[in-house]
Amino acid sequence: MEKLAVIKIRSDIGKSRDISEGLRVLGLKKLHSCVLVNNSPVNKGILTKIESVVTYGEIDSKTLSKLLMKKGKISNKKDITASEQEISVFSDAFLKNEKKLSDIGIKNMFHLHPPVKGFERKGKKVPFSLKGAFGYRGQAINELLGRMI
Repeated sequence: MEKLAVIKIRSDIGKSRDISEGLRVLGLKKLHSCVLVNNSPVNKGILTKIESVVTYGEIDSKTLSKLLMKKGKISNKKDITASEQEISVFSDAFLKNEKKLSDIGIKNMFHLHPPVKGFERKGKKVPFSLKGAFGYRGQAINELLGRMI
């Protein structure tokens, strides 16, 4: 089962209750925060409801290990002190559902910077399929995460 990276890019102020509830369930509180979820039908249903305020796609191992090294925090707000090779091995096992982030005490919340050179040409109010920013972006999420880390 693949893992999806979900990034909150717009505020939920003035949006419907379903959107606020979906963001709460996934744990997305702050702008530019990222969580990793399984690609299951339940999560897909939540993502279709909150699609107008988030962007998401399948994360690869290289991007996941970079995300864990730079932005991963242990539950008491300390940085991870593992080597790059250990993180790389863990990220491969995590993507294969052999290990969980909680096994080594990492929070499933990553606070990111706004992307370098901004979002796509048409901005945050247009879906990714029309060259905007929100919605499903597939493997292109790895490029966006690279610019946000």
